[in-house]
Amino acid sequence: MASVLTTTQIVSEFGQYYVKEGQNRSRLIRSLQQMPETLEKYARHIRTTETAYRMANYRHGSVLQPFTTTFNPVSEIEFIPNEIKLQKIKVNARFTPDEIEDSWLGFMSGNTTRNKKDWPIVRFLMEEYLAKQIGVDREELMVYKGVRNNAGSTPSACMDGIRKQLIDGANKSEYPIHVIQGIGALDEDSIFDQIEKFDESLPSLYRTQPVIIFVSPKWFRAFMKDRRAQTFYQLRNENDLDTAIDFTGGRHRLVALPSMEGTNDLWATVPDNLLWLTIRDMNTASAEMQAIHYDVDVMLDWWEGIGFACNQMVWATAETVGAPSAIDTASPVDGIIARSILPRVEAATDVDHESAKVSGDVLGNMTDDATVKVNYGTATTLGTQSSALTATNGKYTATLGSLSASTKYYYRLEVTIGTDKYVSETKDFTTEAAPAAGGQA
Repeated sequence: MASVLTTTQIVSEFGQYYVKEGQNRSRLIRSLQQMPETLEKYARHIRTTETAYRMANYRHGSVLQPFTTTFNPVSEIEFIPNEIKLQKIKVNARFTPDEIEDSWLGFMSGNTTRNKKDWPIVRFLMEEYLAKQIGVDREELMVYKGVRNNAGSTPSACMDGIRKQLIDGANKSEYPIHVIQGIGALDEDSIFDQIEKFDESLPSLYRTQPVIIFVSPKWFRAFMKDRRAQTFYQLRNENDLDTAIDFTGGRHRLVALPSMEGTNDLWATVPDNLLWLTIRDMNTASAEMQAIHYDVDVMLDWWEGIGFACNQMVWATAETVGAPSAIDTASPVDGIIARSILPRVEAATDVDHESAKVSGDVLGNMTDDATVKVNYGTATTLGTQSSALTATNGKYTATLGSLSASTKYYYRLEVTIGTDKYVSETKDFTTEAAPAAGGQA
C-alpha cells in the first residue's frame, strides 16, 4: 500500500483530516447503486426476491376470418417460458493500514480511535478505491463480456453478461433471437453502410418503433466519421451530427457502450427489453468489515443478473453470436437475412466408398409446412438433394448413397418454408477408395 498512496494524495482528496460523514458499510453499499453506464442508461432495473426471474413470452397465429354463422375458433396461442438467472457476486478485500501508518499519522489529527476499521485511511480506501474499482470492474469486464464461472476468480467470471445472453439466445431451440446474416466484419471504410443495412433488416413492424443499436465506442466514432464524410450532408460542424439512423424519423439510433470496448459486435433491441435484475435492494446486501490483527478485511456479496424480456425483439449479427456464415435466400433485404431459423449440420459418419450418413438439427420456430433436406455434391455449388427428412428426437438424418469412391463431397442442411430457404454451413467429407478387384465390398 505504501507504494500506492502518499500523504499528499490523501490530503489532496480530503484536506488536513478526514471528516466523518457516514459509515463505511453504508457508503460502500450505496456505491453499488451507482450502476455501470450500460445498465444505468439502457436497462430496466427490476428488484426481485428470487434467484431466477421467470417470464412467459407468447406467440400466436392470425385470428381474422370471414364472417359465418358457425363458430370456428382459429386462435392459436403458445406460451414459452423465459428465465433469467441471477448470480451471486462477492468482494473480498484486505488492507494492512499499519504498513503506511508513519506516512499518514499526522493526517489523523483530531481522531484518536485505535479501532482500525474507523481509521481515516481505511475509510479512504473503502470509498475512494474499493467502491470505484467495483464500478470499473462491472462495466469493463462483467456487464457485457462476462461469462459465469464458479471456479473463476476474475470480474469476467462473475456473471453471464450481455454477449453471453446474445449467444445463448441465438442457439435456443425455441424462441431464439434473430441472427442477421450478410453484414460481415465491421470495417471503418463501410461502417456507415453496414449500420444502415443492419437497420434495414429489422422487420417492418419496428420501423416506426424506437430501436437502439449498440456498438463499441471505436465503431461508434467510425460511424460518425463516415457519416461526416458523406457529401450529401450539409454540416456546419460536428455538433450538427446526431446518432439517429437515416430515414427512421429519429426513432432508431446508434449508441456506444463502454462495456463493449474492444469488441466488433453489433446488436439491437427495443428500449426496456434489456433487464437488470437484483435479488433485493442493494441496501440490504451482505457487507461486513473486520479488524483482524494487523489487517482489515472487507466482505461484501450481492445478487444480480442480465437478460432480455423478449428474444424476438433482439437482433445481432452472425459475427457477434458466432453463427455460421451461411448463404440464405429467406426474405432478403439488399442481401441481408434476419434469421429466425438456424439449421446446423454435423460431421458425416459411416463414410465408405459409396455412401455416408449426414445428420443435423434446426434451431428456431419450425412450422408444419417446413421441409428439411440435405443438399450435396462434388463442388461447393452442391446440386443433389436428399428426399424430405423427418426429425427423430430433434435430429434429421440422411444416408447419401451411390457416391463415387475417393471423391470429396460437400453438403449442408437446408430448410424450406414457403419461398424462404435457410441453410447451414457447408461441410465436406471424402469417400474411401474402392475395394480392390476380387475383394469384398
